[in-house]
Amino acid sequence: MKKLLSTSLILSSLTAFTAVGADVPRNKSLDRMMYMINPQVAISGPVFKDQATKEDKNAYMNQVLTIVLNEAHAKAKSFLEAGDTQAYYAFLTLALTVPMQEGLYIQYRNVDGNISEICKPEANSGELVAKLGAKTSEIFQTYFKTGTNQFLLNCEEYKGLTSANQIIRGGDGSDLSIMQVSLRWHFEDFLANKKYLDLNKTIQYGLNHLMSGFNPVYRNIENYPCLVEKKGLFGKKKISYENLIRGTWAGKYNSGSINQTCRFADSSSAYKSHDKGFLNNLNKFLAVDKKLTVDMVGEFELTEEISSALKEIMSNLKNEKNDRISLDKVLTAK
Repeated sequence: MKKLLSTSLILSSLTAFTAVGADVPRNKSLDRMMYMINPQVAISGPVFKDQATKEDKNAYMNQVLTIVLNEAHAKAKSFLEAGDTQAYYAFLTLALTVPMQEGLYIQYRNVDGNISEICKPEANSGELVAKLGAKTSEIFQTYFKTGTNQFLLNCEEYKGLTSANQIIRGGDGSDLSIMQVSLRWHFEDFLANKKYLDLNKTIQYGLNHLMSGFNPVYRNIENYPCLVEKKGLFGKKKISYENLIRGTWAGKYNSGSINQTCRFADSSSAYKSHDKGFLNNLNKFLAVDKKLTVDMVGEFELTEEISSALKEIMSNLKNEKNDRISLDKVLTAK
């Protein structure tokens, strides 16, 4: 796959946003969602800092959105080249929504303070994932707690540190990163090749998994009644691309099976709150303007270029067009 020049340049120049004198308290609600990273381990990508200035936080979000758009374009451009603009814009919209639903648009977070106390002992030690069974615990210990430069140290080993980076995790510790990749099912590549150390590679991995659900469902749309909006001319089925987006996440990505694609349309589903949450995040992008609000994290102001690019995507998806000026400015590799 051709590497996107814009993404390479972004990642080569990114640093944590650590504005001096920003009188903003740490968002303690995020503390319980993080693993504390060994300071000796190098990570690549923008680092979120909730104690930074508003300007720095806005810059962070615009950089991450730029990376997501470029990687999503690289994955879906074959649809565009084939003239299938609706599938292309549906996948871009899906790719934008999933990091908000899964990881609150945070991969890495920087915190200041008494690091050994901010660190969560049960999480960093592996006690949390051990509750999920021997296999998950073994994977955790193998990839995060072995060797001379362990990814995660026990909390007491951070004693004396006043600043450190974190990586977002799921509540039970088994999912990791902005894309909430399952440690249990993705260790042979995602963990073994340490893709979690690079935001670019993490997003690539997550989008590959998304496409493995999106493409087969889209190619066999007749098997999923919940994705058919109505019948068009000559009895041809018309796809609901919004439902395709919802179904791809509900099925392959969240449930782990495309057989669960229509889960979101089942009012009796045990996961209806999950699917409602995803719809709420999807709607934020469908109605995007100059600001974007991420639950638990806050409101971000978008640059004119990013805002216009997002609005082009949503307008093209809704109106079955391919009018794009700002989007092409964001995408260096066409």
